[in-house]
Amino acid sequence: MKAKNKSEHRNWLIFIGMVGIVTITGYFFVYPQTLYTPGEELFDFGYNLGLTGGIMMLLLLLYPLRKRWGVISNLGFLPTWFKWHMVLGIMGPLFIIFHSTYHVYIPFIHPQGSMNAAVAMYCMLLVSGSGTFGRFFYTKIHHGLYGRQATVKELQVEMEQTGDVKSLFNFAPSVEKSLEEFRVRGDEYSKGVGYGFGNFLKVGFEAASLVRRLTKEIKVLMHQQAKEHNFNAQQMAGMEVLFQDYREKIKGYVGAVRDAAQFRTYERLFSWWHIFHIPLVYMMVFSAIYHVYAVHAF
Repeated sequence: MKAKNKSEHRNWLIFIGMVGIVTITGYFFVYPQTLYTPGEELFDFGYNLGLTGGIMMLLLLLYPLRKRWGVISNLGFLPTWFKWHMVLGIMGPLFIIFHSTYHVYIPFIHPQGSMNAAVAMYCMLLVSGSGTFGRFFYTKIHHGLYGRQATVKELQVEMEQTGDVKSLFNFAPSVEKSLEEFRVRGDEYSKGVGYGFGNFLKVGFEAASLVRRLTKEIKVLMHQQAKEHNFNAQQMAGMEVLFQDYREKIKGYVGAVRDAAQFRTYERLFSWWHIFHIPLVYMMVFSAIYHVYAVHAF
């Protein structure tokens, strides 16, 4: 499961990175408008780019309908719908940016251009950016990017399942002690009433710092033992493999404690994000409809 989650996260970052490169590179080719213009006729290349992007932005609205509208509530798997919702939320704006040839009204900087087109563009970019940002909160309260919603209890079970990590470090009592102390603090944070952002940030910094400190401590202890027992090259290589395993165990255990401690705040942040995101979607739809009307009416 964890390997799958890492793969999904890596693939998403690669996808975002490629879209970013295309967006930045495209500016130098498209902005001069020597290849095409935004166009106002159906068969214009620039016009069709905008049409394609607009259709993509409309299609991504099917995902919330899939969750709430009984007629299509059983159509396909919800994780697949969510995946395409995210992909369309990135590709749609990319097509519309190319449609605009990067000529968007910006007060005092780029005063040329249509005001209604600018409003539609800014709303769309806010929705896309908000969705990308909200995905981060989503992954923190779900198992995997497209999995079902997690609960605090499930995260705590995951933490307990990795609890045998402590028994691996009998040769390092201080490491065992540090892991147990962090677990106790994390448990207090997760059960605290009104768990605030101070503790939320604190447990995150503590987790990162603890992983660095304990892995360094383990490495020093292992090298001391290797020196005392005069390890040969083959034994040193085996020790390095064992160290990597120890480091992954520490990261997994500390990460499970951190996630359980931070769960309620991530859940609250996701709820707040939802309140912010939904009005932006309505603004985007209305401004886009008006932009299409204005282009054909005037």
